[in-house]
Amino acid sequence: MPTPAIPTVDLSPFFTAGDDESGLKKCKDLIAEACGDYGFFQIVNHGVPLDLMNQAMELSKAFFRYLDEVKRECSSSPDSPLPAGYNKQPDHSPDKNEYLLMFPPESPFDVLPTNPPNFRKILEEMFKYFLKTGEILEAIILEA
Repeated sequence: MPTPAIPTVDLSPFFTAGDDESGLKKCKDLIAEACGDYGFFQIVNHGVPLDLMNQAMELSKAFFRYLDEVKRECSSSPDSPLPAGYNKQPDHSPDKNEYLLMFPPESPFDVLPTNPPNFRKILEEMFKYFLKTGEILEAIILEA
């Protein structure tokens, strides 16, 4: 009996020049099957440059090493309509995660850090790639 594995979808046909109709169809079929059989899948070759991902990871690690007081400087105010920026689970919560929530770069609700240097720029660049990949996936899932 084969070991169950998370379905992996290669999105490269959507990011390469030319008409790879068979690659596009294979990708769409695999997503439709994964959604129907598993409800989820993972993607590879998603169009986000590796160098950009590495920069984002390094800057994220640097940001989350800051003291809580420094990180809270880029939290939304209590009267903000949306919870953008830095946040952390309450101390009594068993979930100890902390996160930085952002909206599209042009959103007036974003509260992004100014440090480490270039972090905001890298986050905004990553968002553009995530948006493109999200649009591709949304179209495929709606079609499926």
